[in-house]
Amino acid sequence: MTRLMRAAVIRAWGGPERLELDEVERPVPARGWIGVRVEACALNHLDIHVRNGLPGVRLELPHVSGGDVVGVVEQATDEAGERLLGRRVLLDPMIGRGILGEHHWGGLAEHVVAPAGNALPLPAGDIDPARYAALPIAYGTAQRMLFTRARLQPGETILLFGATGGVGVACAQLAVRAGARVIACSRSPEKLARLRALGVAATIDIATEDVRGRVRELTDGGVDVVVDYQGKDTWPLSLRCARRGGRIVTCGATTGYEATTDLRYVWSRQLDILGSNAWRREDLHTVLDLVVTDALEPVVHARFPLSRAPEAVAELEERRAFGKVVVRVE
Repeated sequence: MTRLMRAAVIRAWGGPERLELDEVERPVPARGWIGVRVEACALNHLDIHVRNGLPGVRLELPHVSGGDVVGVVEQATDEAGERLLGRRVLLDPMIGRGILGEHHWGGLAEHVVAPAGNALPLPAGDIDPARYAALPIAYGTAQRMLFTRARLQPGETILLFGATGGVGVACAQLAVRAGARVIACSRSPEKLARLRALGVAATIDIATEDVRGRVRELTDGGVDVVVDYQGKDTWPLSLRCARRGGRIVTCGATTGYEATTDLRYVWSRQLDILGSNAWRREDLHTVLDLVVTDALEPVVHARFPLSRAPEAVAELEERRAFGKVVVRVE
């Protein structure tokens, strides 16, 4: 067995130029872990944050990012792993309190290692690995945010900020499927049209339209649920767009953490502000079952070979993507 593998390697923190294709030592699974030959790895904004350097997270270089991995189990170190040998699996990126691709070497490589208990077997036969690689971080996070934390119900109206990225598109699809009325915001008319094609009831171009005014036109007093993981730029609008007794849920802050909260809206409208952190295994099982039964089709924006991993990350970083960008390893 060769000890080297190809990988998209981070050897220094910084911009896109810091990601380079190179040969590195192939990881060896520890006891209770498995070795997986990677077939597909979906990208997330986490990959950009890792490459830039995460404050408070100490990582040794070189490093390989990539958390959403589908591949075939080729190495096992115990009985649990041996039962998976030869199986195609989706890896749950959550490893203890860490995440695959952040705290551990990830899947932008030919091989990756993970605990055997993190492997979710996929259907046998000729399947598209990219469909399943799209799921964990984006769809798992959306599932938990909408239904465990925000308790979204059929017939309710939900407003989505940042609706065209991986988590945003996942929220739109899952909310539509649950029978909610979805209003989605973006700066791209083309992407807003694609959201309407997914069943979104109404869209708002935040570059040209008055968001609060449009919400007034579209609702009777505001929306039941607001999803806002953009933070600083949109948080004041979230407070103004929620109805009396509404819920605002957040899982991040892509435009800045220090968002202004006008407390008059919180108490006068009796708003619930909810945080939602990542996903749990049950969330992955839920979205995985939806895809296996063809009740959900994850939106894959583009597929890139591993040799073009820097281009794949740029597609996400420069906000051209609608849905998930997937790197295929062949």
